[in-house]
Amino acid sequence: MVERVCSVEGCNREAVHEISYLNAKVLEERGLKLKVYHAHPPRKPGVVYLCEEHYKLWKKLTRRESLIEKMVRKGV
Repeated sequence: MVERVCSVEGCNREAVHEISYLNAKVLEERGLKLKVYHAHPPRKPGVVYLCEEHYKLWKKLTRRESLIEKMVRKGV
């Protein structure tokens, strides 16, 4: 089995999460450079693999948007 490596340039840790590149653009806005896999634009944007540390950073940056999205779905 192939071991996945974190997609953040300069990070060589093992990846534990896989997210869409469209969702990971928040990290690029913060200055991190990402390697995108399995991309076939314009229909398939690709995926990004993240280690635990970068996944926590991504969760922290997207927390507010996630809460707003949940509220909209519930009709609040």
